[in-house]
Amino acid sequence: MLPLPLLLVSLAVLIAAAWCDLKTLEVPDWINYSGIAAGIGIHAIYSSQQWNVTPLTSSAIGLGIGFALACLMFYTGQWGGGDAKLLMAMGALIGFQYDKFSDLASFLINLVFAGGAWTIAMSIFYAIRKRHAVWNTFLALRNQHPYARVTLSSTITAALLVIAAIAISLVRTELLILAALVLLSSYLVLFIKSTELSAMHHWVSPNKLTEGDWLVHTIKIGNKQFNPPRLGLEKKDLKQLKHWYHQKKIDTVLVKYGVPFTPAFLISFLVTIAVGNGIIWIAFG
Repeated sequence: MLPLPLLLVSLAVLIAAAWCDLKTLEVPDWINYSGIAAGIGIHAIYSSQQWNVTPLTSSAIGLGIGFALACLMFYTGQWGGGDAKLLMAMGALIGFQYDKFSDLASFLINLVFAGGAWTIAMSIFYAIRKRHAVWNTFLALRNQHPYARVTLSSTITAALLVIAAIAISLVRTELLILAALVLLSSYLVLFIKSTELSAMHHWVSPNKLTEGDWLVHTIKIGNKQFNPPRLGLEKKDLKQLKHWYHQKKIDTVLVKYGVPFTPAFLISFLVTIAVGNGIIWIAFG
């Protein structure tokens, strides 16, 4: 269990980050950098009190693990910069212990499952809010390539599994469950894409863009072409787009917003505090 100062600071950082992310879809750098500084600083105090370098080393290794995972998620386009930096802050605050049931290991495992559950829940929430647009988009995508091919392939596969289940009684239940999952997965892909197009794409004035925003389309101005950066807009990109806006060459741009993910960090941390590794607790608890 984390010492009380680290526990309170971690909760403060996560609550502030989740609040800002839900309100503005951004996590200010000062929150994440404060978390990193606090993690290193508090562990350094413990090291000085104990005349032992282990607490400080633990925080430094935790920061390094957070940095490595953050780079993986950021450079593969899964997370924005705010989420990545928050993971680094949590690594510094929780610290590393050479134990598969340690707080950091439990937090990371919990984050995988809490993150997936949170993303699905928020997607459903967005879909309900814009259910008519999502449904119309769903119907349109269902008949478009490659989604029509995915649906057809999954339907054929599910049908073959059902036939096999009828013929092989020994694993009938397992095959029927697999058939249902295969069929469901294709419609889940359609649902997620329909929700993204209908509820997460917004036309925005270039004056309101911020670093890290993801543009959907290429922008053409005369002979010039602006290709959306894969990792989100940078300062030079914002400067160019705002310049065109002030020249009245563009009015709005289409931006893709993802699900605010930092509440999943808070949920994962609370689960870690309460039960440790949530998956082991569910399985054996």
